[in-house]
Amino acid sequence: MSALVGDRSRYVREDPAIRSPDAIVISGDIIQGVPLGTQDAPAKIASQYAAAEAFIVELTNRFLDGDRSKVVLIPGNHDIDWVTARSAMNLVGVEDQPKGNLASELFREDTPYRWSWKTRELYRIGDQATYARRLEAFWTFFERFYENVPGLLKVRPRSPANLYSLQNGRIGLSAFDSCHGNDCFAFHGSIPREVVARAHLDLVEEGNNFELLIAVWHHNVEGPPYRNDYMDIDIVRGMIGRGFRIGLFGHQHRPEAVPHQIHLAARETMAVIGAGSLCAGARELPLGAHRGYNIIEVTDDMKGARVHVREAGAVANLFGPSRRPAFGGKSYTDLSWDPPADLMGRPIDQTDVALRSAVQGAERLLNDGLSHKAVSELLPYRNRLPEFGRRLLIEAVRASGDYPLLIDILTPPGTITELVDLVEVCVANRRFEPARTFLLEHGARLAVSEPTAAELRSRIDASEAIAR
Repeated sequence: MSALVGDRSRYVREDPAIRSPDAIVISGDIIQGVPLGTQDAPAKIASQYAAAEAFIVELTNRFLDGDRSKVVLIPGNHDIDWVTARSAMNLVGVEDQPKGNLASELFREDTPYRWSWKTRELYRIGDQATYARRLEAFWTFFERFYENVPGLLKVRPRSPANLYSLQNGRIGLSAFDSCHGNDCFAFHGSIPREVVARAHLDLVEEGNNFELLIAVWHHNVEGPPYRNDYMDIDIVRGMIGRGFRIGLFGHQHRPEAVPHQIHLAARETMAVIGAGSLCAGARELPLGAHRGYNIIEVTDDMKGARVHVREAGAVANLFGPSRRPAFGGKSYTDLSWDPPADLMGRPIDQTDVALRSAVQGAERLLNDGLSHKAVSELLPYRNRLPEFGRRLLIEAVRASGDYPLLIDILTPPGTITELVDLVEVCVANRRFEPARTFLLEHGARLAVSEPTAAELRSRIDASEAIAR
């Protein structure tokens, strides 16, 4: 913690300077875990989570003023309780092994079979309920960390994807559990495709008009030959096609920042960024790697990011900028991405998307009698609203009873109907002279007929006489 706090005091003064973070993403491997055969494994795992929780709580307090809604947590393979996973499996005898190609069965999606290379034995997951509890310690920690935390979008224990809203609703983040099917014998990463699709729909249906979508998972998306502890790149392509533009992952214990592309109606790009390992010991790190973390600065237009790599060197185990050959000798690199496109391959104007969503949401709110919320939905777009949206805003403000705001919105009136509304609001609030002024100033501009103007003048005069 001292090294992190000290690093912040340096990077806010570096060239280029880096701001203190607005959010923290912890991309899995919260704890070390315990090996098979560990006695009293639950107690040892609980002890590790207690230490991790104390660290993350202090990190949140020091860097985010204690706001836990800005901390993103996902599990990694080290968070899986291997002892529980193994207890859910039965040894399969030779006579009970599946017929045909055993390798095909082992690598079939969602197969219940597992192979132990150490003992050269075949196992089958027989108790699905016990197997599902292999991450129970992580979810207990997760639930405790977020208990009674306000400002969370859709965060629930044991969910395969949790949703967060960052930067005052400008960024939507989906935190995926990529440990589907991962255990003491199966080391691959996986996110079911329907989970990615559901998370995307949930982000759209939340109606927050996110300008940028970020996906977080644990496993890396490529690896060396003869390894299988990474995730299918096709899962990431599915995220890109659904508009996710930054992907954050951990697992490989070394930093990485590269663009991944797919071609649909047009090229679409995601900036895929791998984190180093913040707290791992030397034995857990790849050869030549050091402990480290990333700082990601998203540009204000949400179309690019600068990735800074911070690493602990040999000097007093302190963090500092990591000069990297892949970054041209710098400690940072700049990435950009293609904005989401429509079916014709044209970039989607996120402001227009937000505007349409706001109008639709405000209409529902007004129909439900929630006029104040409808006003809040539409007011940020008051100068860009289409005709229907403007009428909706006027009706919502009228229903809310905020007459000074209604007069402000109606000035200047855009139509004869709005001029009539403006005069009537002024009359109802005994502002008779402003009513006459509005009628005189805007009546000719809007080509108000003389009979209509005469009727309005008569209404102003009569109301003023009654008020006396």
